[in-house]
Amino acid sequence: MKTKIKAIKASMLAMLLFAISLSCIAQPNKSLEIAAKSDALTKIVVLVRHAEKRDDGSRNPALSEAGQQRAKALIEALQQVELSQLIASNYQRTQLTLDPIASQRALPLMIADTQFGLDAHIASIVTLVNQTSGNSLIAGHSNTVPLIIKALGGPKTPPIEESQYGTLYLLSIPKEGKISLIQTHFGK
Repeated sequence: MKTKIKAIKASMLAMLLFAISLSCIAQPNKSLEIAAKSDALTKIVVLVRHAEKRDDGSRNPALSEAGQQRAKALIEALQQVELSQLIASNYQRTQLTLDPIASQRALPLMIADTQFGLDAHIASIVTLVNQTSGNSLIAGHSNTVPLIIKALGGPKTPPIEESQYGTLYLLSIPKEGKISLIQTHFGK
């Protein structure tokens, strides 16, 4: 009986997330608000590529003015989403993308280092997400965000173009049932 109830709840959640994904085109922030209020048996992982970076030729650039504005826009985009942790790489552009929301919510920034290679970096992020029972926000890179989504059990996503900023991925991971992904946009 309990198994049937859990299956029904998982089906209902899947239908809710499907309806949310359909509404994402017309009302992206509204869909985030609804998804953020999912039941306690579902973990939400929000992923973004770092905001626009300065074109200074360095390997570790800071954010441009547009990037700083986009980082601030993340606060508003996620105002209805409870977060337990923030995860960035050791590059300042990912950390600076999360700094405004970290300050606003008084959350520490966890660093998943890239020094041991891409696979170890992705595995570190997956471990951090799995170690918390709450929701996570991850700022990654154009080459890592799709890999992180896949490593967390999400669907394969198209590559992120070098000029593509502001895409927000909302991965819903229920304790039982199918993982789903909603893609929307934040900032200008």
